[in-house]
Amino acid sequence: MRRIFLIFSLAIVAATVFFLMLQAGDKKNTGTATIQGTLIDTKCYSTGGFVTNDHKDAKGNTLPNCATACASMGIPVGILDAEKNVHIIAGPASGYAGWMAKEVRMHGMFGKYADVFIPDKIEVKEDGKWMEKDVPGTMM
Repeated sequence: MRRIFLIFSLAIVAATVFFLMLQAGDKKNTGTATIQGTLIDTKCYSTGGFVTNDHKDAKGNTLPNCATACASMGIPVGILDAEKNVHIIAGPASGYAGWMAKEVRMHGMFGKYADVFIPDKIEVKEDGKWMEKDVPGTMM
């Protein structure tokens, strides 16, 4: 049963990302940009609005480190900015797992053909200070 739920959840996430990419045809901002907000896993945010690392299941049970687990499994991550916009990060989600639910600031560019953000510099707020981190590897 758990396996079916996981497969179903991953199918929903894949469909959501595909839908977002289809809607990106009119994206005009392809220059460099800086975005700042909370690092979220897109599955749990889209289904439950969760922005912390610990989430709740349908029965109300706490799922510790759920956002970290989702990112580690490859579920896409994004930044939820102050205006409640979600910016999907184009990159390996598992590379962001250690920063889930933290405030991040990313410098980079928006995709030309897809509504994603491609970071080239990442800063994570730790103990009130911005700390630069290595950008998780990409295929390019």
